[in-house]
Amino acid sequence: MTAQRWAAALTRIEDRLRARGLTGGQAFDRLLPALEARLGIEAEVDPELAAWVEDLPPPDGHDLLGLAYERFFADLFKGRRGQFFTPPTIGRWLVEELRPVAGEVVLDPTCGSGGLLVHAARSGATVRGLDIDPRLVRLARLNLAAAGSATSRVARADFFAADPEPVDVLVANPPFSVVIDDPAILGRYRIADGRPRVASDVLFTEALGRWVRPGGRAGVVLPWSVVGNPSYREARAALLDAFHVDAVAELPEGVFRPFGGAAGRAALLWLHRRGPGTVDRPARFTTVADPGYDVRSVHLKLTSDAEIEARLRGGGWEVLPADAWVPARTEPGGVRVGELATPRKERIRGAPTLAELADVDADVGDLSPRELLDDGPRPRIDPGDVVIARLRPELGNVALHHADRPTAGSPEWIVLSPEHHPHWLLHALRSPTWRAALPVTQGQTRPRTTVDAVLDSRVRHPGHDGAAAVDRLSADLRRARREATLALARLQAAVDRHQSGELDDEGLLAVVRELSGYEAGSGGS
Repeated sequence: MTAQRWAAALTRIEDRLRARGLTGGQAFDRLLPALEARLGIEAEVDPELAAWVEDLPPPDGHDLLGLAYERFFADLFKGRRGQFFTPPTIGRWLVEELRPVAGEVVLDPTCGSGGLLVHAARSGATVRGLDIDPRLVRLARLNLAAAGSATSRVARADFFAADPEPVDVLVANPPFSVVIDDPAILGRYRIADGRPRVASDVLFTEALGRWVRPGGRAGVVLPWSVVGNPSYREARAALLDAFHVDAVAELPEGVFRPFGGAAGRAALLWLHRRGPGTVDRPARFTTVADPGYDVRSVHLKLTSDAEIEARLRGGGWEVLPADAWVPARTEPGGVRVGELATPRKERIRGAPTLAELADVDADVGDLSPRELLDDGPRPRIDPGDVVIARLRPELGNVALHHADRPTAGSPEWIVLSPEHHPHWLLHALRSPTWRAALPVTQGQTRPRTTVDAVLDSRVRHPGHDGAAAVDRLSADLRRARREATLALARLQAAVDRHQSGELDDEGLLAVVRELSGYEAGSGGS
């Protein structure tokens, strides 16, 4: 039984609940007992709801309940505590690399619906779970019961405030970027010393070491910024205080998008707790582009799990240099962007048009301003300027202003005035290599870059003749593309008028001849 079919079945049930005036938490609370009873767990059930779930087969030991609830009862979990469900392929990979065995205790201290514990229970290990949300605790118990785990135990607790009970194996997908400002909790951690608030993922890096026994293992999901952002050095140091890094996997952007999460990037880390007799082996690194589903879709669309299967068999890994978290990145070249362009800092008032982040053609980087409805001072963008979004630069929101007059811009733009070859610079700054190397300075869900980071970044320069050739061709292709777009719009308008009777057959053919040079009788039938 696939997650899609479970989701479809529960969507029909949700529609029925909605017709009875029940949504979100109320619907969840009414439906969960019926599912518990369906799986043989004693519960007080509404007879009508019990009939609705009679035809649902067992979930085959997968976290399908969690996926369906995340998709169709979104207001329960999304955004409140940084919670989102772990994709099944990612969860299986995370657990299987840890190789838990019978006799070991596996803990998920932020277990959510229990999906990671379901995977761990298949090894025969004893599984334990904690979660602060009582509904998720109940759902995790149901999921583990459905998976046939008779020795599991899930309790309601705040991982950051609870007294540690060290285990053999810890597996977790903790809340991302949730602000923790309770002084009683912060006072327990060295990394929070003197701070009024700390992000949950940063605090987790220190808390983790308290819950794994010496010689034990951990597999965790963390924001990519914890691994690759220079501003997270302290968090990485907290991990290294207790653990050796065994392996790091870079996940694609949007890996949690189909499961209600943010569109940011994440990493998997496998660690072992230092202790007497432990041996530190060279760390491994890998990157996965296809985790078994389409990361661009907000709905679950399965693809292939071949990449993850290859990693589990040992393929696709490289050895990391000592003390490194990611492979050494080859610089794209020796020319600083600051040597090729200068930042434009003027502001403009009374411009007729405005270019916001949404006004970029995502395919080619053309900037298409819209009418400006206010005359407040805004950043000035001149013809030939290249603009780069401060917010989430990994999306490649880089564009060229090709119109013949200045426009007002969003404060989110970094505006560069190139010395030469603006079209070539546009292509260079839209390349994945440049975007991957550009530092970001803030959070996982809304990462930003700075003017200085852009100016200090580097690009490979093909020399004056090469850059000029790219520049000329790009300008010609863009001009032809704009002319073709205008011609298509005129052609569509002519067909619209012909369909409504405003234009006769000969009038339509006259427009066609004007747009294409077509001569009647030269071809066609």
